[in-house]
Amino acid sequence: MPDKKKPEIKEKAIRLIWDSPEGLPAYANQIQVTHAGGNDFHIYFGYVAPPLTHGLTEEEIEEMPDKLSIKPLTNIVITPDMMRAIVQVLSDNLDKYDEREKGKDK
Repeated sequence: MPDKKKPEIKEKAIRLIWDSPEGLPAYANQIQVTHAGGNDFHIYFGYVAPPLTHGLTEEEIEEMPDKLSIKPLTNIVITPDMMRAIVQVLSDNLDKYDEREKGKDK
């Protein structure tokens, strides 16, 4: 009986490329992060249009509603490891932004 050789396993690198989804970008001015004790974090992005009060009388301002609704844009559920990676990436990018802005003040 002939020896059966195992086929050689070859590796191939596959690049990940971001698509351009329809409707992006969506401007978010609200964020909420929750962790209910499980293994996932929930990140909610939303938008609220601030009321325009310029030119209104005090009486008109008084009649305005006392709460506004936030329009949910997306909810992302991630693992703790992904949350750590996101926090690191955001921190690094904020540091770069701050350094660039400091250079503009000179």
